[in-house]
Amino acid sequence: GCGLREMNLKSGPWSSFHSLIAGKHPGTPIREAAEASNPIIPVGSRSDSKRTLKGCFDELDLLLEFKSLMLHCPKGVYIVPSAKSLREWKGVIFVSSGPFKNGAFRFTLYIPDEYPKARPLVRFQSSVCHPLIHSNGVLNLCRISWSPSHHLWSIVEYIFKCFHSTEMWEGCDKAFADKALKCVEESLLCLSLPEDEYSLLKLVPLSDQDYKEAKSSLLKGKMLEPNTPPGHDVVI
Repeated sequence: GCGLREMNLKSGPWSSFHSLIAGKHPGTPIREAAEASNPIIPVGSRSDSKRTLKGCFDELDLLLEFKSLMLHCPKGVYIVPSAKSLREWKGVIFVSSGPFKNGAFRFTLYIPDEYPKARPLVRFQSSVCHPLIHSNGVLNLCRISWSPSHHLWSIVEYIFKCFHSTEMWEGCDKAFADKALKCVEESLLCLSLPEDEYSLLKLVPLSDQDYKEAKSSLLKGKMLEPNTPPGHDVVI
């Protein structure tokens, strides 16, 4: 079963953008609404106002990126912006093939202020013995020839390929396979550790009975309503 709670755009990092395009000026174009929200700008605060408007438009760009990601997100990857900042996205990848099969690796996608000119950064929470992942958990993105025309979904797609590409694991020896298996076991232990309070991506274990009910609901095309405490979500 899969359940990601609907994000509330009226609170958290989206509140400034929501108040900008709703409320006083419903239905008006975004830039017109922004200008109408500040009809009179004091002489000493023009630069601050410009920064505020730029921040709102940056948030809009990131929300559009997130919407685009929902259309291109690879199977087994779940990612959602943090409630703390739209520039910090929490994710998890469930690996279905290769040396890291059955692993579930948490990661964070950090989006710099200079994005899209500057490349994002990806850091994994648990240690991963991977040729493209540094000892500090940072994913090597040098294989992506980054340009401002790239989108965040291309980063997530790259993460997926790093674990599932058959070319990546050709000639993999037993020593590496054993290290990968250990990483898989550690990743599953990390799933039970508490996430930071701003993460909207919550994972809880399922019993065999819960799993059967979730699978049945999905096969019937029904939305699963997990019997979990408030503030918890279920992802399989």
